[in-house]
Amino acid sequence: MSEIRMDVDLEHPAERVWRALTEEKLLSQWLELPGFAPVGEAEVTGVEGQRRLAMLWDKDELSTRLVWELTPTPDGATLILRQSCVYGEWEDAEREELRAAYDAVLHERLPAILDWLAFQEVDLNAPAPGSPAEPVTEVIPFVAPDHRKSRGRRRVALSTAGLVLLAIVAVAALTRTGDGEPAAAPQTGAPAAPSPTVTTPGGVAGLGTGAASPSPSASPTTGTPTRPATSAPPKEGTTAPAAPAVLGADYETTSRGILGLGYEGKVTVSNTGKGAAAQWAVIITLRGRAQVTEADGAEFRQEGNKVTFTGADLAAAASVTFEFVVDSGLADEGPEACEVDGKPCS
Repeated sequence: MSEIRMDVDLEHPAERVWRALTEEKLLSQWLELPGFAPVGEAEVTGVEGQRRLAMLWDKDELSTRLVWELTPTPDGATLILRQSCVYGEWEDAEREELRAAYDAVLHERLPAILDWLAFQEVDLNAPAPGSPAEPVTEVIPFVAPDHRKSRGRRRVALSTAGLVLLAIVAVAALTRTGDGEPAAAPQTGAPAAPSPTVTTPGGVAGLGTGAASPSPSASPTTGTPTRPATSAPPKEGTTAPAAPAVLGADYETTSRGILGLGYEGKVTVSNTGKGAAAQWAVIITLRGRAQVTEADGAEFRQEGNKVTFTGADLAAAASVTFEFVVDSGLADEGPEACEVDGKPCS
């Protein structure tokens, strides 16, 4: 039984190489064989994680088994190709032509696609390696001079002034007239308010020199007019309730892997409410043992077959889009369910 075997060392991580092997739109860009369309004429017979992919290729009266084996290395990954005939046999010239085609695609076209994928992951806003760091401004803390002695003198002076003020208040309380008339208020530059007028038992209006009967508008204890009750002013800092956010989402499968092995999905989250959403979350339910391998535009965590994608604030009348890649290992039609804020995606 004749067999074609080729090994190639790639300076790219195994996860990126696996994408080039299993995503249909990528595979069709680099795997070109003479007289054969591998994407449309292959049948996947086995998948082991992101390490091994086996398939059958049929062409006319020839059927071959092709196995890709991927092994991570410190510098990237090693890809091993083994293809053998199941029934039928290659002609010598046909086998050599196929070997030459593999040599070109594995050493030229595949690395070019991997370089292109790596470029998509580059953050153009990040500083270049070896570039000088931005200058750091050193903040020198201000240390106040020690004025503890002067503060001590101030405390003594203030304490003395406090005692004098208490003495003045006590004297003013003791010098009130025997008939209840308060002493004159100290002059502050503004005219003093007139004393309330009360009626004596003799019916003569006076200034409270006898036992006064309180008037209807006077306080029963002090004889001073009472002020009309007023409602308390509104508390400061109170605001009207915030307008609610209304979230919705649209899901779309943007591409599929070779023969349905995995897919890429896109979700657009919209806020049609009048208020901002502090945070949003979209829950995707996958089929079987599918796994999300990467996402762009959202953070994600997976528990079993449920994947939760989260994002930051979403203003009113705004929307945000994120994409993700699913590795299912088997033919997969897409997720079982998608929901946002307890509502299904459209």
